[in-house]
Amino acid sequence: MLALLVVGTLAACSRDERAIRQLCAEMHRQYPAATLQDLYKSCYQDFFGAEHLMSDTAAARHYLHEELSEYRNTGQTGIPEREPTGFRHRFVRICLSCVTEGKMSEEELLQRFMEAASHDNALTGDWVEEWNTIERIAIQTVPAWKDSTLQAGLRQAAERHSTVRHSDTYRETYHPHYRIVPNKNEH
Repeated sequence: MLALLVVGTLAACSRDERAIRQLCAEMHRQYPAATLQDLYKSCYQDFFGAEHLMSDTAAARHYLHEELSEYRNTGQTGIPEREPTGFRHRFVRICLSCVTEGKMSEEELLQRFMEAASHDNALTGDWVEEWNTIERIAIQTVPAWKDSTLQAGLRQAAERHSTVRHSDTYRETYHPHYRIVPNKNEH
């Protein structure tokens, strides 16, 4: 019985490690200007979900409306319409282009976002331990992401269970405008 438990644990670890490596490689390929900070943000969103964001519907509606106005004025984004978060893909980032192009209404996006933000959907487990594992694998996979000052800051954020903004370079290059919603296709 113990042997089966050990084999199962090792299989899960190697499956997660493969998924983290794949996430890092894909992120580096799709977003060459991304940093370890942007990986942290995606994995944090995947681990904690959207409950850390906003539970006030009126405030969320106002903020979404303002961001949509800003997005309509720039018309720029370098991110896909739908992008899974982290390596588990529990949530997806829905780009605001879906609303401006009529593929989803503003109200539908707000409703899906509020669904995610209105209840605790964080994983059980140790975020600090998870982030340390992700960071180790990320640096092995994309050595260019090694930055001891940034790494120390991200470890501190992990210890506080704090999110971070996208890196300045990522924001300037890709102009991300999205909302986090539950992934209906989660496997």
